[in-house]
Amino acid sequence: MSKENEFLVFVVEYYRNKKNLPGKEVVDLFDRYNIWGLAKKSYFLWHIESPDNFVREIDNYISVSNIENATQLNDEKRG
Repeated sequence: MSKENEFLVFVVEYYRNKKNLPGKEVVDLFDRYNIWGLAKKSYFLWHIESPDNFVREIDNYISVSNIENATQLNDEKRG
């Protein structure tokens, strides 16, 4: 297994433990918001930082995605 894939496993496990979520729910969340892509893109930074930093970044990414989706839905309703 590559270092990047080992790190993805660590990210899932760490996030799961911090948020007290079942693994399946974390995987579904990561699928829905493409956290996999974010984690791969951020690997070189995330693997040297405190894991709490990537938890905050993931949460922020999800929040921004939800805001963008809500804005898009509102624009479509008005359109």
